[in-house]
Amino acid sequence: MLEPNCRKVVETKNLWSIAIDFMKNIDDKLMEFNLKFAYITYMICKLSKVDYKTKKHLVFISCFNNVGKHYEGENASNPTVETYLFLKYFSPIKNDADLLLPEILGSKNLKNIMGYNKLKIAKKFTQYLISTNDSDEALRMIMQEDKKYGYLDIVALNRLVKKTDLFYELNSMHYKTVVYKFISKMMFSRKEKTYFFSMLSSLFEMYSSQTLYHSKVTAIISYKIARCMKIDKKRCSKIYVAGLSHDLGKVCIPLRILEKPDKLTDREYSIMKKHVEYTKMILENKMDYDIIEIAYRHHERLDGSGYPNKVPGKCLTLDQKILQVADVISALIAKRSYKEAWSIDKTIAILEDNVKNDKLDIDVVECFKQNRNKILKASIQLMNQAEKIYNKMNDEREELLKRIS
Repeated sequence: MLEPNCRKVVETKNLWSIAIDFMKNIDDKLMEFNLKFAYITYMICKLSKVDYKTKKHLVFISCFNNVGKHYEGENASNPTVETYLFLKYFSPIKNDADLLLPEILGSKNLKNIMGYNKLKIAKKFTQYLISTNDSDEALRMIMQEDKKYGYLDIVALNRLVKKTDLFYELNSMHYKTVVYKFISKMMFSRKEKTYFFSMLSSLFEMYSSQTLYHSKVTAIISYKIARCMKIDKKRCSKIYVAGLSHDLGKVCIPLRILEKPDKLTDREYSIMKKHVEYTKMILENKMDYDIIEIAYRHHERLDGSGYPNKVPGKCLTLDQKILQVADVISALIAKRSYKEAWSIDKTIAILEDNVKNDKLDIDVVECFKQNRNKILKASIQLMNQAEKIYNKMNDEREELLKRIS
C-alpha cells in the first residue's frame, strides 16, 4: 500500500518537536545529554566540512543516542545493540544504522568508519565537557586517551574549543537553538516522514511481536475506512496521522501494566487510561487541533461511557468515530499477552454488539463490514511483517551478542 502523504499534514520541525518531547518522557536527562551530543556532533561535522547527508544522519543518531537502554523486552541485551536494532528496523535512516557498530559488524566501508569515529569523539568529548565544565580540560582528556581519533576530527575539535565559548553555549541553551534549527530543516522524503511517525510508537511497541505495529495497523484501518466513506484525501491523511500518533502517550505507562497478561486492577486501569492525556501533551501545539482531538478521543464512546472526558456521540466528529472503530478492530485481530487473535467473524460480532450498546458508530462499522477484505488486506500483511521483523531482530541480536562476547 502507498503510504498516505504525511508531509502535507505535519511539518518537519513539528515532527522533531514531537520526537524530542516523546523521548523526554522516556528519560529527560538522557535527552538533555543527547541534544548536547548532537550539538557537538554537528559542530565537528561543520568544521570538518562533512557532506550534508552524512551530517544529517550523524546528528540524527546523536539525538537518539542510547534510547535502546529503555528496551525492556524479554530479549533485551545492551543499549548500543538495542539502539542499533531500533534505528535499523524502524528509523528513516535505517541504511546508516551501521554507523553505530562498524567495529562489531566488521564494516569495511570507510565512510561508516569515519562517521563512527566522529560520533565516538563527539560523545566522549560531551561526557568530559559535562563532567568538568571546562572545554580546555575536556580537550586535554581527549588528547590523553589511548584511542585513535581521526586527524580531521581532532583538528575540528581544537578549532571548536578555541573559537567557541562552549561553557556558555551549553549552559545558555543556545546549543538547543542550533540543533533545533538544523534538524527542523532536515529533508525527508514522503516515505521517510511516515517512518519517523511509526518509529516513535515502535520504540515502546517493539517490546513484543504482539504490540509491534499496532499504531500503524490502526492508522491503515482508519485510513481505509475513511477512503471507503468517500472522505477527501486531506482529511484521510489527518486521520492516518492521528492513528499513527494515538498511543504515543503509552511511553509514560509502566511496561508491567502495558504487558500484563492478566486483567488489570482498577488502579492499573486508571493508570493505563492516562495514556490519552500523555498523548495530547506530546502532540499539543505541534499538529492541527483536529488531528490531536482525533487521537485524544479514540477511547470515547457514543453513550458517554468512554474516557478521558465521557464525551457523548453528538459531540464526536465522524473522523474521531472512525479512529475509535479502527482501534478496536486492530486490538481484536491482533494476538496479545492476554488473548489470542480473534477471527474476523468474532471481531464483527463484537463490533455489532458495540453498535447495539451505543458504543461505536453504526455507519463506520457498516462500512468496515462491507469492505472488510479490502480494508484488512494491508493490515494482515503488516501484522505478518511485524512477526517476521521481531524474529529477525531477535536473530540479529543473538548474533551481535556472540560477536561482542
